[in-house]
Amino acid sequence: MKEINWGIIGLGEIANKFAYAIKRMEGVKLYAVASRTKEKAEAFGKKYDIDAHKCYGSYDAILNDKHIDAIYVAVPHTMHKHISIMCLNKGKAVLCEKPATINEEELKEIALVAEKNKSFFMEAMKTRFLPVIQEVKTLLDKGTIGEVTLLQADFGFNAKFDPSNRLFDKNLGGGSLLDVGIYNVSFSSFIFGNKPSKISSSLYYGITGVDESAAVNLTYEKGKEALLYSSIKVDSKRDANIIGTEGRITIPRYSNAETAIITVNGKEQKLHMPFEINGFEYEINEVNNCLRENKLQSDIMSIKDSIEVMKIMDKIRS
Repeated sequence: MKEINWGIIGLGEIANKFAYAIKRMEGVKLYAVASRTKEKAEAFGKKYDIDAHKCYGSYDAILNDKHIDAIYVAVPHTMHKHISIMCLNKGKAVLCEKPATINEEELKEIALVAEKNKSFFMEAMKTRFLPVIQEVKTLLDKGTIGEVTLLQADFGFNAKFDPSNRLFDKNLGGGSLLDVGIYNVSFSSFIFGNKPSKISSSLYYGITGVDESAAVNLTYEKGKEALLYSSIKVDSKRDANIIGTEGRITIPRYSNAETAIITVNGKEQKLHMPFEINGFEYEINEVNNCLRENKLQSDIMSIKDSIEVMKIMDKIRS
């Protein structure tokens, strides 16, 4: 089995979770990291036993390392397009943290560059790859709860207000919809498909101009509905409820789920599928497997899927 050498660009909190996972996996190596300063890169690399000379103080330097197969892009939202295109032009496979871009047009630019360079690209929507979510999708496709008619999903957390924080900074792609609402919309697309027939939304904009909460209603064919809520001002349960004509499935903390509760004919069945590491391993494995099979896209999270989700996001905001 070919070992895949990974690099990371952007060394914040989520990059630490990614690095923690990859260091505990087989068939992969965390080969290099990059930040805008050599000092920050070395401090990060020291935590994960990365050679100091592979801790780069510029993004160009890591992209010129010919030993790296794939790059995890974990910079702020507004830099995703630029950094992803830099990586693709250097022939590196890209796993870009969600949202892949801040609008549909940016993502289409990435898709064209990926196609031109015949380089792999995938949005890091890790929820889709979690074992329990994959099993739930299988149950839905088998008709376990009948015809699915309703999805309710929420993702809210109470962030301390700080106008300099990226969450509240419009110029850094702040707001609830791009930060956590993307999980809701992508999950709805995973369940119902990418083509809602009607989109309605109510967004509350705070004093810095970002949406601090968003209530979204997506209507699909045959009266199917997705009721979605996101917030950076309140803690919500972060659950998903999938309602069908013959039962329902509840997924606690669905974006990072290990458990689902299936109810059919009044009888409950608990499905528990704990992570091997921390949940990031499944999206990493998807990229690894795609690269070994010479695929340019994931069947589970294709570039087309990401573009369609971002198209919905743009319509919600408009």
